[in-house]
Order: sequence, then structure tokens, then C-alpha cells
Amino acid sequence: MGNFGGHALPGAFFLLFGVWWTIQILIQYYSCLKHNVKFISQGMFPCSCFCGRLKKWPIQPCMVIFFTTVGLSLEIYTGISHGKFDAPGNAQHATMFFFFGLTAFINLLAYFKIAMPKDLDYVMGAIAFTIEWVLFRFHLHGRTPLDVLLHTLLMYVIGANILSIFIELKYRDQVLAPLLRSYLVILQGTWFWQVGFILYNPNPDAEKWDEESHRQMMTATMYFAWHLGVVFLLMLIINCVVAAYYNKLLYRKDNKIEMESLIKSESNGYTCVSMADSDDDFEKASIS
Repeated sequence: MGNFGGHALPGAFFLLFGVWWTIQILIQYYSCLKHNVKFISQGMFPCSCFCGRLKKWPIQPCMVIFFTTVGLSLEIYTGISHGKFDAPGNAQHATMFFFFGLTAFINLLAYFKIAMPKDLDYVMGAIAFTIEWVLFRFHLHGRTPLDVLLHTLLMYVIGANILSIFIELKYRDQVLAPLLRSYLVILQGTWFWQVGFILYNPNPDAEKWDEESHRQMMTATMYFAWHLGVVFLLMLIINCVVAAYYNKLLYRKDNKIEMESLIKSESNGYTCVSMADSDDDFEKASIS
């Protein structure tokens, strides 16, 4: 869709799920450290904000299917003119939404333990990003130099996303692999929004970009570099918050273990507390 909304909608989609993945990956990673178990990444993450059985519900794929259905429907609806669908650009965007929705459907099948090849959800994700890359590769004919540059930078991110999925498949036990995937998805989301503001700024009073100017192209490239840094800082902040929460839990656990190791019951009904800085044991009557 050649307007601001057509870029804001997929941008919000990628941004939302990129942040979601980052939070859930870090929660799973620090939870594994807390319980001294091996971290293994996965394509679908539970909603840790829920309790009990709700925590295990496949919220992520259901949300993806919902958003992709909305996006696909809007692309088709806005592409209809005089009772006829005649909008190749909308058709390409709808195709992109369809394949990401199909990826979520594969996640649902995996959740319900439907028999299928191992890691098919990862493969389907790579296919979805590959289709997105191909669609944008042949989406730029006849566009202005600035328009081509903005979407070319987006294609670099999509290509890196495809590569990151196969890296994650190879190194499932390394937390940086799924975090790389999340980083690139968030970056894709923020850059979609940036492209929308540059080409189709919704503010009527905003100064229009000169799409033939080399100077403006240099500025756009600098913006892309800042997006790389800002997304990294965002993920770093999320990591600090999650790490602080789990460090607090570990501190409480360590204190409890330490106190349990110091306190011991004697056969005479007394409780003995061993102090680390003293050679003497101080006894005090236990309250029964």
C-alpha cells in the first residue's frame, strides 16, 4: 500500500513481535541460569505474564495469525477500485502477510504436537522472509533514487534475517543466536516506520523530502545507522531489566540457602546458629 499506513502496519507487526521475542528469550535464558539447566532456543515462546495453564497457551502464533489476517484483509480491501482488484503493490504486501501467517500456523501445529519434520517452523520462517525479500527486490521498478535506497536498506535487513534463522538452527544453545533474530526483526519494524515518515509523512506541515537529492540519500543512510544503534540500546535496556529481576530472585535464594546452612537443630531441642565471623556457636531456644 503506497501510503503511511501501508508501512506503519507491517512496521508495528515486526516491532511488536521483535520486542516480544527479546523479552521471552531473555526470561527463558535467565530462568535457565537460575535453575542451572541448558538454554535451548525455540521459534515460539509462551506468555510469561500469565499464570498457571494460561502461561503455556500458544498466544504468540494466535496473535501473529490475527495481525496477518488484518493486514491481508486491509491490503485486499484498499486495493479494490470500482468493484475490481487492481493494485499489484497491495497484492505483494498481502502475499507477505499470508506467508508470515502460514509460519504462525506451523507453530500452532508444533504446539499441538502434529506429526511433521523437525524444525519445520524455522524453515517456514526462513521461507517467509525469503518471499518478503523477493517481493521487495522487484517492488522498486521506476521508483525515485531515495525510494530505491530506503527499500534496498530494508532488503539488507531482510536478508540478514534469513541468515540469522539458519545461524539459530545451528547454535540453538547460544542465546545470542535468537537475540540476533529479534534484533533484526525490531530493526525491520522501526525502519518500516521510518520509510513511511520519509515517503508518506502523515503530518501535512512536514517538509517534503527531495527524492532525487543525493544529500537527502546520505541523510537517510545516516538515519539507518542510528536505527542500528537505537535498537541495540533498546535490547540492552530490556536485558538489564530482566537480568535485574532474576538477580534479585537469585539473591533471595542464596540468602535462604545460606541461612539454612547456618541454622541447625540439636538433639536437646535447641537451635544452633553458626556465625561466620566467630569460632563460637550461639544457641538460642527454638520456639515450638
